[in-house]
Amino acid sequence: MAKRKTPPRPAPPTSLANFGTRLSAALDRAQKDPDSIPELHEREGNPRPLAPRVPEAADWVEQQIKGAKANAAKWKARTLRPKKDPIAAAKAARGKWENKMRAAIDEGNFAKGLDAVDEAAMLETIEQTPETAFSGGIERRARKIRTKVEKLRPMVGALAGEIDAMPQDTDEQREQRAIAAIRGMREIGKRMKGA
Repeated sequence: MAKRKTPPRPAPPTSLANFGTRLSAALDRAQKDPDSIPELHEREGNPRPLAPRVPEAADWVEQQIKGAKANAAKWKARTLRPKKDPIAAAKAARGKWENKMRAAIDEGNFAKGLDAVDEAAMLETIEQTPETAFSGGIERRARKIRTKVEKLRPMVGALAGEIDAMPQDTDEQREQRAIAAIRGMREIGKRMKGA
């Protein structure tokens, strides 16, 4: 008589203790074989089939766009009357920002992000964007731009005066002027940022 096989033990339910390991395995599976993820497919139900746990990509995007359009007025109203002072909140989050930036640098996220860019999709978005989106954005920021230029202009003038006072008779002197211009603009940049 054949020995009975012991049925495999079901995997322990996900807990915080094993979440990282299980999530890593599930994400690996999702990347290698997306069709193996049951939550992406219709499921049997009673009396009717159940929709996928996660909506189809086209439906997800459509709902996101509809939601953004429907909530545009609410976004503007809430932005004009925030529940927290946005500047104070940003200052309070400085440590978090610094830590996230360090982690992003250590993990090489800048290069990874560039590697993931879909240039065709980027160009399609630009082609579908009216020219007025750019000019309108500039027009709406006219006050901010004017404030920056009013602060920048005297410093650029001072730099120009210093460069004009440098000799320019020889190639070496002209190179020195070019280097001075670069260094001067870097210093102006620091001052504009309040460094």
